[in-house]
Amino acid sequence: MKYTKHTIAAVLLLAMTSGYSQSYPGRKTATLNGDDVDGMELRSIVVENWETEPWVAKADPPPPESTVEVNIVEGRPQNLAFDKANKKSMGLRFQFVYPGNNVVTLLPPESKKVKRYAGQLDENNKPKYYESPGIELPGRVKAVSVWVLGRGNQYTLEGWIEDWKGNTHVLQFGSLDFIGWRPLTVNIPVGIPQDVNSYPATKTLIFKRFVIRSTSRTTQEKVVMFFDSLKVLTDLYDVFFDGAEVDFDQQDREEKQAAKKYATQLKQNSATDVNGE
Repeated sequence: MKYTKHTIAAVLLLAMTSGYSQSYPGRKTATLNGDDVDGMELRSIVVENWETEPWVAKADPPPPESTVEVNIVEGRPQNLAFDKANKKSMGLRFQFVYPGNNVVTLLPPESKKVKRYAGQLDENNKPKYYESPGIELPGRVKAVSVWVLGRGNQYTLEGWIEDWKGNTHVLQFGSLDFIGWRPLTVNIPVGIPQDVNSYPATKTLIFKRFVIRSTSRTTQEKVVMFFDSLKVLTDLYDVFFDGAEVDFDQQDREEKQAAKKYATQLKQNSATDVNGE
């Protein structure tokens, strides 16, 4: 059978105007249960505002070669005045006796812990869990930011996060050599795992610590700085599917209800809804 130019053109036109058009990248695929994983629900969420409890500060080298103090104080950036619940911040003061590779570490207090699945079964053949100290970062995080009040000291700031596999990743917020309040932001590399192919897909990160490091130009003067409003820009979207309401047992039901309640609470407490909803 011979195909003319007009016949071939008609076949291509039919294909483009039929169901094949849904295969174009970047388009949402509408289903009876809603949009597929192309959906996204970006929100800015405060995960720590330092209103009541300071973090634990450790210096290396330790005393008597250094001094370090941490405290909750009155005051916050004027840019955050819209947040009526934000009235305080965390102050940090330290000093080292000798020059060198001096480091101050800020660790979340003992009250901040995240429940993690150990990937094992206990003696009763039930899933085994452990508690990891740190701040849970909800959703699939795109970026992390923190407000810092500097006084022009030559130090740098790092943020350490832990993925669901237990691996630690170091984020570089950058130099602390500035005066006044400034938001420091770092993007989360795409190579850090935050989801799986099974349901629920999201595997949250844990913020483990801040690390403040000296540079080759750092002097031995006393350093005072303040921290406020640790935030994440995160995607809270998760796929709903036909059958999500079917429970294996009471434990399965409670775990899904707890995850749903947590997601609802996060959306209610969001500082900003990027989608404008």
